[in-house]
Amino acid sequence: MNRRILKLFFRIFLPLFVLFSGVVFTIKEVQNNSEKLISLTSERSEIDMKSEIIHRDLNFIIGDLQIMATLNVFIDVWQNPDNENTRAVISTVFKKVSRERQLYDQIRLIDLNGDELIRVNLHDGEPVLVEAKDLQTKKERPYFPNTLKLGQGAVYVSPFDLNIENKQIEIPFKPILRFATPMFDANGEKTGILVFNYLGAYMLKNSEAVGNHRFTEHFMLLNKDSYWLKAPDAALEWGFMFDDKKEVNFQHYYPDEWEIVSSESSGQFENEKGLFTFNTIYPLENNESTLIWTEEEAYKATKDYFWKAVSFVPREELYEAQNERNVQLLVVYLLLVILSGIGAWVLARSINRRELAEEKIRKNLVKLQDLNATKDRFFSIIAHDLRSPFNTMLGFGEMLKEEVDNENTEHIKEYTHYLYSGILKTYNLLNELLDWANLQRRKVAFEPKTIDAERCVDEILQILELSTLNKKQTLVKLIPEKTELVADRNMFCTIVRNLLNNAIKFTPEGGTITFKAKFSNGKHIFTVADTGVGISHENLKKLFKVDESFSTAGTNEETGTGLGLVLCKELVEKHGGEIWAESEKGKGAEFHFTIPLP
Repeated sequence: MNRRILKLFFRIFLPLFVLFSGVVFTIKEVQNNSEKLISLTSERSEIDMKSEIIHRDLNFIIGDLQIMATLNVFIDVWQNPDNENTRAVISTVFKKVSRERQLYDQIRLIDLNGDELIRVNLHDGEPVLVEAKDLQTKKERPYFPNTLKLGQGAVYVSPFDLNIENKQIEIPFKPILRFATPMFDANGEKTGILVFNYLGAYMLKNSEAVGNHRFTEHFMLLNKDSYWLKAPDAALEWGFMFDDKKEVNFQHYYPDEWEIVSSESSGQFENEKGLFTFNTIYPLENNESTLIWTEEEAYKATKDYFWKAVSFVPREELYEAQNERNVQLLVVYLLLVILSGIGAWVLARSINRRELAEEKIRKNLVKLQDLNATKDRFFSIIAHDLRSPFNTMLGFGEMLKEEVDNENTEHIKEYTHYLYSGILKTYNLLNELLDWANLQRRKVAFEPKTIDAERCVDEILQILELSTLNKKQTLVKLIPEKTELVADRNMFCTIVRNLLNNAIKFTPEGGTITFKAKFSNGKHIFTVADTGVGISHENLKKLFKVDESFSTAGTNEETGTGLGLVLCKELVEKHGGEIWAESEKGKGAEFHFTIPLP
């Protein structure tokens, strides 16, 4: 995979990734906090509503009881207990209230001896008057003596429990709350009590009917001893009524939670189990406390008689909607990341193609500039370097012609020597121009193979031996035995010949020229060193550049085109190597080039 495209991709994608991550994380936190706040608020609201419903039902029953107790017909019955007409009227009232309300399992009138005078039972939705022979005595029931202790208008409320008939818990369970108030005659003398047996299931059902139902119903109603009066699982309810279920209570299952619930009037807390929301219901709270008593204590009991309304939402359910929303958000986030990744990749490839095209244009522009410089250099050489030898040859040719015409042979040998020298120089120049032109046109075959470097160098040294003898120069060869490399032999020999030619040309008589070779870091390194005139720092920068190439006369006024080093550079780079020079003016020069392993 293109590393350049990868860099462009990450440069585009990473900011988008950070942006999307930040936005999605912010949305997630806002949604989660909002969801949590809504859950907490809705649970508090639901508990408050259920508590209010229970209060409303209790107050409704107390109101019924107090209104009925003030009816004048009851004064008549106490004056003449055996009056059948009066009993019939009271029975009719009892039946009417029982039928219309459908809330009271029993309505009874009890005298001071604890004997029932009148009782109406609700059976299958219809009130039934109990016959006199089936009336019972209730003087042993706790509500009877406790109600008799109360003053006029006071109301007794029993604990919330299951109905018991003939000392057995009635099946199916029938939750009952007993409301009772003392009765008085016309003289204000206590004569008995009026009792409503309220079907508590209606109150529990009403409490279930209200609420936001955001979560599964987890409403619980507890008495002050932490026993369930209402539980999500019916098997947990009414544990205090059974000897084998005394430990089946909220405190047993939730000890730490009960400590908080029992110690505070209301509140809300969350732990590893879930969310608990609770409130305290005082059944007697909205009535005059001096008028309402319970059987537990025969004194002001408003704050000592209470229930706990508790809502419990398990942790997995509490966060279920939030987790589902987070999963949806995660899917959206992943889609955004994938789409942005695809978009970034497409854009990166597009940018890469554009940059490659621009780079190609720049390279072509440089290439055109190089070609233009090459053309200028080519015409410069033709105009000057190539024309100059021809001028010399024409001059000596004309002089030689005159000598022949005049039959004067005195200077023929000398003119012939100069003429040959000019022809040789022109030939060498044309060879360099052709080699260089072929390289530019890529018409030179590149055929690398294993060659013996020492043998090639020996051949070149043999060719150049006459030139070194004329200048009394010393040639030194330092090449390890069996120095073999993979290269094009003709090109390698051309490089060596040009570098040695230059060294001979710019080294004075008596100088030394050294050819060295070594292998290091996976490449062959060759060096041509001389003790010649050296190269200035300014000219050192111009070496190997066709547009800045220059020609300097040798120590014996040898001339050149300046194309030799340019040719060497192109041949070395053809092999994947490098060429460079090290020199100071007057201190000789060293030319190095490398041929790497294939």
